[in-house]
Amino acid sequence: MGLDSSKKNKKISMLLAFLLSSITGLVGIMLWFTLRETLMVVITVSDISVWSHSAIDNFSFLLLGIGWLVLVYFSQYFYQKGYRQGKLIANFSLITGLQVLFFFICKLIMLTIGFTTGIGQVFTAGIEALIGIGLLVYAFKGRGKSIDTGKSVTS
Repeated sequence: MGLDSSKKNKKISMLLAFLLSSITGLVGIMLWFTLRETLMVVITVSDISVWSHSAIDNFSFLLLGIGWLVLVYFSQYFYQKGYRQGKLIANFSLITGLQVLFFFICKLIMLTIGFTTGIGQVFTAGIEALIGIGLLVYAFKGRGKSIDTGKSVTS
């Protein structure tokens, strides 16, 4: 009976970690292209040679892609570990909060250099900041609390 329960918990752990990693991966893809666009806009308005733009774009695309892949694999591990410790939602909130704050930073850079303007963009940046900070606060408050998943932490 105990062996079946252990297998069931492991399957649930893997399924939840996979689902949340999929969400993290989808948000990560959007962030990948947002970071790339922000980088290209910053390069365009800077004094970097026009001949370097293509190389910088290609290398940044490659490096951001590797970063995205690392994020997906790390989040899978982090979510499984969080499930076993009863901190799955806190772990998910931590990674998602950081992703949202990266969106905010990109939006802030675009607003600062004048690429995007308007009250709607400022409002969107403010909402992104509030959501990101809210998720991080929830994550750090939830790190000390443990949700009972039916498995003891000592095993």
